[in-house]
Amino acid sequence: MSTTAPVAVPSPRSDVPERTGGVAGKPEGPQEADRARRLWSLLPVAALSGASGYGFARVFPPSELLPVLAVAVLAPVVLSAVLSGLLRRRPRREGRAGRPTLPLWPSALLTVVAWAVVVSATLFHEVSDGLPGAAALRAAWSALLDAPHALLSTILPAPGAKELLVLPHAVVWAATAVGAELALRTRAPLLPALPAVLAFGLSLVLGADGPGSSYPAAGALAGAAALLVLVRSRGRLPLRAMALRLPAVAALGGVAALLGPHLPGLGSPYDLREAVTPPTERPRSVSPLDQVAAWLRNGDEQVFTVRTSGAAPGNYRLAVLDRYDGTTWTSSAGLTRTGGRVPEEKGTDQDAAGRAKTLEQRVTVRSLPGIWLPAADRPSSVTAPEGTSLSVDPDSGMLSTGTAVPSGFTYTVTSRRPEYDADRLRYAATAHDPARVALPAVDAAGQPIPSVRSFRTIAERVTRGATHPYERAVRLADWLRAAYRLDPGALPGHTYRSLEFFLADGGRGTSEQFAASFAVLARTLGLPTRVAVGFRPGTRTGSGTWQVRGQDVLAWPEVRFAGVGWVPFQPTPGEAAQGGSGAASAAEPEERQQGDRESTRPTPPSTPPRTPAEAAPAGGASGAGMPPLWLTVPLTVLLLATAYVLYALWLPYRRRSGRRNGPDARHRVLGAWRQIEDRLTEIGLPATGAHTAQEIAAFGARHVGGTVGRRLPDLATLVNEVEYAGRRPDSAAADAAWSDCDALERTVRARVPHRTRLFRLLRSAAPRRPRGGRPRAR
Repeated sequence: MSTTAPVAVPSPRSDVPERTGGVAGKPEGPQEADRARRLWSLLPVAALSGASGYGFARVFPPSELLPVLAVAVLAPVVLSAVLSGLLRRRPRREGRAGRPTLPLWPSALLTVVAWAVVVSATLFHEVSDGLPGAAALRAAWSALLDAPHALLSTILPAPGAKELLVLPHAVVWAATAVGAELALRTRAPLLPALPAVLAFGLSLVLGADGPGSSYPAAGALAGAAALLVLVRSRGRLPLRAMALRLPAVAALGGVAALLGPHLPGLGSPYDLREAVTPPTERPRSVSPLDQVAAWLRNGDEQVFTVRTSGAAPGNYRLAVLDRYDGTTWTSSAGLTRTGGRVPEEKGTDQDAAGRAKTLEQRVTVRSLPGIWLPAADRPSSVTAPEGTSLSVDPDSGMLSTGTAVPSGFTYTVTSRRPEYDADRLRYAATAHDPARVALPAVDAAGQPIPSVRSFRTIAERVTRGATHPYERAVRLADWLRAAYRLDPGALPGHTYRSLEFFLADGGRGTSEQFAASFAVLARTLGLPTRVAVGFRPGTRTGSGTWQVRGQDVLAWPEVRFAGVGWVPFQPTPGEAAQGGSGAASAAEPEERQQGDRESTRPTPPSTPPRTPAEAAPAGGASGAGMPPLWLTVPLTVLLLATAYVLYALWLPYRRRSGRRNGPDARHRVLGAWRQIEDRLTEIGLPATGAHTAQEIAAFGARHVGGTVGRRLPDLATLVNEVEYAGRRPDSAAADAAWSDCDALERTVRARVPHRTRLFRLLRSAAPRRPRGGRPRAR
């Protein structure tokens, strides 16, 4: 039997050795060190709450959100720290571990009262004699209940209204307060991070459809969680060690923020808005198409002025009308509240639609009746004066204030002006949109309306020989421009009878009749159409400045193509040269068509196009969203390393659980002994597997000491009898063995530094040859 010299370990002065702890500095008593560690942990708790609150940056503009977060994070932390000091001076009742049991109810009550005072003063601005008024409390509570549904039915980012900001204020305040109390009252390293993680989950749900990304906030949350574990470590942590670990914590947060978007398998999150019916508002305003004649009669009246980023703005779209009942064109728009963002048109493919130019406009209204705001083509964002209630129709992109637009109202809008490619449109199919194809074909008595049949006859005659939808639309526009004349003084109207008179006998009309006639004729051919009302660019008055008057009013039709969206056409004479659809006329010679195609074709890219084989991995379903090779390799290594660390941390718990929950008392006793032997190897017992039970007990008695060390020889005798003499222990003996094991583990855990234990855990998870599992007799 070989003997091995034990490794020298400082012998304890009692059964459970005294420990020192703290973040840095001089040695302290156990209670003072523990209190200092908990107070220091309030800093990472504040960082956690700030990171989780910044997840709402996809819900609100950061400029509106950050002041709310500053109050909701700092106030509860300071309050909890102050209350902790005040309550600590009270007479204390000793708990089972000798720690004072602090009452929770004063902290909870004062936290709620403080939130009510702060939210009334900072958001609702109603505080009397330092206390919130009843009206402010009712408003805050009502807004808090209504805010989730209001946010889910608002196009993000939401406006920074107090009725909406009260939700992140309350959520972050509650997460900070609960996290601070957990940090001050518990010893669990990661438990105080749980409220912040839950708050971050709420921001993810509410901001699923918002602009930007949640990965920076997630990275900051991961870094703050790592810092929390570092600060709450029970081992002594000098300032030098803290300085070395802080960069690692920052690097962890940076890695989480940078690599998060590229992790395989991450797709678009579920948007809860799909399950919520927004309270859309139907516009109540006079149809702009009925006002075309009035604008033309007052042609010199200034409507609005525009300052653009330099390029010609093109036509300004004011309103879109997509429903026709045979008498008038109206809008089916459903207005949804927005904080300034206009969602992209659904069902469109940017590649199929072609390139687009971004145009910024600053519009000042002079005389514009109605609730609509003009913008070049489809806007992507709008900024209005504070206090303006902005709404948008997600389908058409129309902007509205909900009330009459006052003179002098100024706003900034950003639009994307597509440059349509006639070659791509030539063979494009129309979108499936039955509502935009429907025409009333019978009257109130159920009899067919003759006008519809005559419209269909005209449309079929004009488009005879055209085989594709785009060609039919171009022929209709060309025919109307060539066969009829523009007359600003013509009688208004776009009923069936008015259009029939215009097409058969009139020959003259305003853009109202040209646009309405095209839309009706195209619908008889199965083309989904709508009528847009707006203005021409106007008169240039300076560098990038345009003046739009009543005489610039214009109506034009649009046709919806699959994957492309709504494409404008110009049937009004004189408008095609002013930037209409830019389409090649099907009735013109081939030379003219070729020239028009070249003029409408987008500028070739600076790099050659990829072949289908090269483009397949990027656009195909199998490779969509996969990171490049230079990023895949480190990601794979990182994932494997993380999996190994998690396995190494989980393995000891699985092993210990299997030993403690053995099938009978015999296996439990032997399992407790193997657990003791594993723990003794951490303080110097050679892991050879050649020691007898008594040798292991003697080593434990010398290096552990105390009551636990004195009981080890008796436990070794029991193990020998159970293993070799056939003794059958009872449950009480197994419980006593595991009680000794628990006491020994607590002692060893206090002796071994956390870093040493972690390294041994990582090494123990590696595959190795098993050492002898049966203790030698005697």
